[in-house]
Amino acid sequence: MSAARGARNTAQIRMLGAVAAGAVLALVAGCAAGAAQPDDAGSADTRVIETHYGEVTVPSDPQRIAAVSYNTVWQLQSLDVTPVAAQDYSRWAQEYTDEQNAFIDGVETVGSFGELNYEAIAAAEPDLIVGDAYEIEEEVYEQLSAIAPTAIYFGDSRGDWQTVVDGLADATGAQDALANSRDAYETTIADLQRSYAEVIFDRQWAAITAGDGDAEFAVLFQTGEIGATLRDLGVAIAPEVPEPGEERAAFGYGNYSLEYVDEYLGGADIILTPANADGSTWPPLEEVFGNSLFQALPAAQAGDVYEVHANIRSYSDAAEYLDRLEDEVLVHVDP
Repeated sequence: MSAARGARNTAQIRMLGAVAAGAVLALVAGCAAGAAQPDDAGSADTRVIETHYGEVTVPSDPQRIAAVSYNTVWQLQSLDVTPVAAQDYSRWAQEYTDEQNAFIDGVETVGSFGELNYEAIAAAEPDLIVGDAYEIEEEVYEQLSAIAPTAIYFGDSRGDWQTVVDGLADATGAQDALANSRDAYETTIADLQRSYAEVIFDRQWAAITAGDGDAEFAVLFQTGEIGATLRDLGVAIAPEVPEPGEERAAFGYGNYSLEYVDEYLGGADIILTPANADGSTWPPLEEVFGNSLFQALPAAQAGDVYEVHANIRSYSDAAEYLDRLEDEVLVHVDP
């Protein structure tokens, strides 16, 4: 996922808190009234789990799972869990692989980003609803809980997908798939560290993208999706690259004027940026690449600016990103 998509604007997210008016609440309550509710914590058919909004009693073996946050359906895919309902992704179909589009083919749609359809969620008759608190605020959570047991998770930052995926695995009973994908990710890291130790640990790295405004670039911190994966890999970040304050850390990136390109990126031997899914340049980055200060950077002069597609929401996504990093960067950098 691009940095711009990963840092979804707070105003959009907060739209969710206002989606349901009194009429919708009444509809949800009516639809939920006849729905099977979980037994108490002592039932063999249910268990109690810890979520972002506290303890929730969920089915021991959920069969009809609704994914109500943007990233959740892909995180479930990484856990080999197929939902019965999810957001409508048709708007972004061209951004997904054939495998991803096939995975959601036939899944009932329950609204889109920022516009959940509570009637459709209830009509899907889920026995478990899952999502993340980046989108599902407490008021929305309460409305979803009136339909079915709802497990919502939240990481420390935008790059902390691990906490969310670990929670989803717990809620859905997919611990074995989680362990397999985590082991594969950790094995990939160990293999790369062994094969490219000098490039990873001894060269100075920076990760950037286009800024939100004109004449800006953005530093991708190690609290964002790409930065967190690079952190796990152990790359050495150039000391001149800014570190985030508390607010910027939560979003995973920070905007800076292009006039600071030399000051902040001049010490980087390797500069990474995200790319489109087909490897082409993300259009907003063209302004950054065309800037004279950027073109004069040692990394740019040496041909060590690399565009690598990243869409990281799970252990399997992160492992695929590291595979691309090896093929498109590590093998090309002189140790």
